[in-house]
Amino acid sequence: MKRAAAVLFCLVLGTGANLRAQNSVEEQRVRKLPQAFCDAFTRHDGHALAGIMAEDVDFVTVGALWLHGRTDFEKYHTRLLSGRFRNVTCTNLQTLVRFLRPDFAVVHWTWTLEGDRNVDGTARQRRFGMMTMIAEKRNGNWQVDAAQNDDADPSPAPELGNDVRPVVPIPGSTPMQPCVFR
Repeated sequence: MKRAAAVLFCLVLGTGANLRAQNSVEEQRVRKLPQAFCDAFTRHDGHALAGIMAEDVDFVTVGALWLHGRTDFEKYHTRLLSGRFRNVTCTNLQTLVRFLRPDFAVVHWTWTLEGDRNVDGTARQRRFGMMTMIAEKRNGNWQVDAAQNDDADPSPAPELGNDVRPVVPIPGSTPMQPCVFR
């Protein structure tokens, strides 16, 4: 009886270690999505950018445009990246991953953009923002099913009171974390 209990205990421990190792490997794969996004964005490659998106992606831009499907996502970003964003560089600042299931994850990541222009052609100042991606492992590959991209508003939110911590980690500030009401 003791031997059976010991074997069962070792199996449970071994399974936990395997799940943690598997989760760590999968987390590293999911964490590559924001960097792939920034790399393609900085290369001004709408096709490569669309390559990380699912065929049926839903993507909401910082301008509140809702793009449905990889084809529309690619057309929009190809035009954007060859137009007023043709000199832009995108940098991934920080990435947080939360698994909802082993094959389904939420990715919050912050970014900064430099070199973009307003619609009228005037230069914009360096921008910061946060994107939320819903990623799913399909046929062994992680792809983005849905995403919402947001510009950061540098002014403090009065709803948080006087003790405000920035959500987007502007270099030299605190790490990204949810808002905390005090």
